[in-house]
This record gives sequence, structure tokens and C-alpha cells, in this order.
Amino acid sequence: MAPGEPWTPAQLARVRRALNAALAPAIGDGSRYSFAVLDTSGRTIYDRRAEAAVRPASVQKLVIADAALATFGANYRFHTLLASRRGLGTDGTIAGDLWLVGSGDPSFRSDDLRRGVDTLSRAGVRAIEGGVRVDASAMRGPEMNPHWNAADAGEDYDAPTSGISLDGDTAEFRIYGGAPGSAARVVVLPRTPALHVSGGIATGYEDSVVIAPQGTPNAFALSGAVAQQTEEKFWLPVHDIPAYAGSVLATMLRAAGIRTAGSTAVEPAPLDSVALWDHRSAPLRDLIGHMLFLSDNHYAEQLLRALGGEALDAPDDAGGVQAEETFLRERGIPTGGFRAVDGSGLAEIDRVSAMTLARVLTDPQLYLLLPQGGRDGTLKHYDFTTALGRVRAKTGHLSDAASLAGYVNTARHGRVVFALMINNSPGDPDGAYVRAVDLLADM
Repeated sequence: MAPGEPWTPAQLARVRRALNAALAPAIGDGSRYSFAVLDTSGRTIYDRRAEAAVRPASVQKLVIADAALATFGANYRFHTLLASRRGLGTDGTIAGDLWLVGSGDPSFRSDDLRRGVDTLSRAGVRAIEGGVRVDASAMRGPEMNPHWNAADAGEDYDAPTSGISLDGDTAEFRIYGGAPGSAARVVVLPRTPALHVSGGIATGYEDSVVIAPQGTPNAFALSGAVAQQTEEKFWLPVHDIPAYAGSVLATMLRAAGIRTAGSTAVEPAPLDSVALWDHRSAPLRDLIGHMLFLSDNHYAEQLLRALGGEALDAPDDAGGVQAEETFLRERGIPTGGFRAVDGSGLAEIDRVSAMTLARVLTDPQLYLLLPQGGRDGTLKHYDFTTALGRVRAKTGHLSDAASLAGYVNTARHGRVVFALMINNSPGDPDGAYVRAVDLLADM
């Protein structure tokens, strides 16, 4: 977008008055807020406690997005392999074990893995002399971030992180209602004996499905009812991901008529192993676009550990956060009060200032990776008026935090970046943000 007219002191004063009035109802008497508006060169247009660090919620994903793009490059792809020590034999047998080797690809799906098994089958593989092995050594650290709220356990947005990721580390439950009073049909995907399901769902006249994780990993109890002749889908986190992925792979091999002689285990692949199948993810820019459009926490956490591994050879949360901080400092982006323990912004102790986010957004490659206000992604239902079609932004919501950060094309001054965050709002922060961005668009 071509630069617009320069801002005069009178116009900057008008911006301040207009935004103060638009945001005031959502602030109340509180002081936990941070607002910044900059032009795309980084010049400040509006600053109200812009250096104050507050809880960001999901707008924190902008930091890992920009740091990952800068570190890996927009065209980077993750690789997931099926490998063996000696490659394919001529008699349809793989000597030794078959390894599933992960690189932390957040987008890897069971359908991708099935295509890998199909590739082996088409190559004539009929037996594996050893067992299935899973190499998840590309990342380390606990599957679940210890700083996350335990009350969120079992929610699809609270999925584990692992060097081998499968279906966002969730299992899909499909519930099909039949005739009233009959038992609903339940299908769990992917198919694996590593998932244990008890109870059942009845067919009724309204939806009251409950899928409750049990104390045993990957055990779920079903109860409640689904409406007749309907289909409902639910995604629930699974755990012990490397072993779970190994079980899924073993099940797929059996379904394809490929016999295995050994057990399933988790261990690194030999350095001299031979790739039999190489799955390449979509380019990183597409993965980050998905993360920002849908506010996918799992993608953010996988990318944080991948960043730590690439930048510091520390593929865990602490390494990823340290790499983010280094990235910000090297680009002269202010980090006062910055504190992160994850990539997604789920943790209650995460803090970032509006100025940090606004300066991150001066990187133009983020612009097209964000959803359009009022049209798609997490911004689809925002009721912009003058800014409709002229704003791209990332939302952020938790019980005590609401945020919006992105870009808006103004009427006379070109594109500006903004970051608006309020904690513990007594009013309607989203409504205030829409009013503020509409006002900017009209400037």
C-alpha cells in the first residue's frame, strides 16, 4: 500500500481524543491496559501506556509467528519420515525396525501417515522383521505446559506438545444419532487400541454429549445424548504422544497387510537410517497463516520448541522463549516487562506490552497472514463498519483478557499498525476495539 499523507500535530491530537473516547467504556477505573498505534515505519501515532506489559492472550502468537519466519524463512518445511536401517529389501521385508521420525510438524495428520503406509505397501512391503519405533527426540520437555490452568485439561485448545505430532494431538469422536431411544453410533479416529472408550451415547431430542477424560491416559467415558439423525464431532487431547503415534502406525500397517514381528517402542532412529518415505509439510508461511487465522494454540507451542531447537539447540519451551527474546532485542523491539512461558498466550503469567506487539507488526510479511475483519477467521463476526475489508488482525481472549492487534488502512494516511489490550475490563472490550479501529480507518 502506498504511503499516505503525513500526520500533522492537530491530526495526532484528534486521534488521541477519538481513541480515548472509544476505549474509555472498556477501561473503567482499571489500569491494566496497553494501547499503541504506529505507522508502518514505527513512528508512534497513539500511545497510552504502550510500554505497560499486560496479559496478552492469543495476540502473543504474533511474536512466535514473526520470530519463526525470520529464523526459518517463509518457505521452510517440516519433514516427517518413515525409515529403516537398511532400506527396503527385495523380498518385501524390511530388515529390523521401522521408525517414524518426527521433526515437530504441527500440521502432521493421521491421513498423512496413512499415505506413508500406502507408499510402503505399493513398494511391495509385506513384513517388518522388527517392530515400530517412534523418534520424538526433535523436541523435549513436558507434554503439557505446567503454567497452564489445570481446569482447561481435556479441552481441544489445551493439546500436548511433542516431537511427533498427530492430528493436533487430539482424537476425533464422531457421534451419529439414530432413532429416538436407540444407542448412537460412536466412531473414534484414528483407530488404535491405545484409545479406550467406555459408556455410550443415547439418541434423544437434544444434545447433551459428555466425553470425559479418565485418570488413565487416553481413556474416555461417554454419556449423555445426541439429537436424532444428526452428526456431532468432538476433538479431545490425547497424551503420551510418541507411544500413541506408534500404536496408530502399527494399526495402519496391519490394516494394509504389512506384518510386524516386534513391539512398539519410543527411541531415536539410528544415524545411518534410510528414509523410505518423506512427508514435507506446507511452507511455514501457510502454517503460520493457519495458526493466526484460527488461533491454533497447538501450532504456536510446536513452533516455539522448533524455534528453540533451530536458534539455540534447545528445543523446549525455555529455549523457544529465549530465542524469541533474542529475536526481539536484535531487531530493536522494546521488551520491557516481556514475560512468556509458552507460545500461545494461554499461561496466566504471560505478559507483553502493546508497543512490543506493534513493533513486531511493522514486519510487513505478517499482513497477509492475518484474517480480515468481519470476513474470515477469528475476526469473522466482528462488526466493523468503515474498517470492514480494510483491517487484518489477531484476536486474543481469556477470562480476564481481551486483545486485538493488527493493521488498518486509513482513509488518508496509509496503513497503520495497532495493538489494543485490556485486562479485567468492566465493559465490552471487543466493542471498544471495533469502534477504535473504525475511527482509525476514517482518519
